[in-house]
Amino acid sequence: MKSTFHIVSTRALQNDQLQSIKSDDLEVTHVDFIKKTIRIPDDGQKLSFDQNIVLTSKTAVIAWLAIIQQLKLYIGKYRIYCLASGTQSLTSQYGLHVACVAPDASSLADAILEDTAIRSVTFICGNLRRPELPDKLRGNGIRVQEIEAYQTELTPVKVAKPYHSVLFFSPSAIDSFISCNNINSSICFCLGKTTASHAKQKGFTEVHVADSASVESLLKTVSNYYLKYTAHAEK
Repeated sequence: MKSTFHIVSTRALQNDQLQSIKSDDLEVTHVDFIKKTIRIPDDGQKLSFDQNIVLTSKTAVIAWLAIIQQLKLYIGKYRIYCLASGTQSLTSQYGLHVACVAPDASSLADAILEDTAIRSVTFICGNLRRPELPDKLRGNGIRVQEIEAYQTELTPVKVAKPYHSVLFFSPSAIDSFISCNNINSSICFCLGKTTASHAKQKGFTEVHVADSASVESLLKTVSNYYLKYTAHAEK
């Protein structure tokens, strides 16, 4: 009898995304394990933003756009340093000036450090922001102004049915998932090196990383894995 593998996505997928990985071999449970809410600081009118803006998620892009609109800032004044794929695409879509992109936060910090003219940046982040980028910049003499413009809330869900693999889109989703689910021997698919590193720290032993930082790339990684897995099993 042909095996059916149950995979869990810790982010709710759009219908076309879901269809791209569903098959007779795969059963997919997809639900949001985190919730993000834009919250512009109350003292926003008193803030002075650096012309170099760092955005490491699509939520940060939306938060920055909300700040621009609420404070009536001139959008063309600011140079955006952001992650590739989804974040970059959304940044460009809204007409922001993208000065540099990188595949992960640590690489983005390296790219900023290569520009010796940069002395300071404004980092638009959330309450659960990762330390890699600001710590690396500060450690090399760059002043980092952190603006906490959105809140990430863990919304864990207990998965009742046994699962073979789990899809993670952020480190916080990993924390949410393992707060009420066991790792066991489940395979981990991650969006980005930072998320993959966090998965390994938390105890996942088989970790796969998408080729690029996009949901579509991650889903393709999953599909390719199970195509090879089932082909090998049938030999």
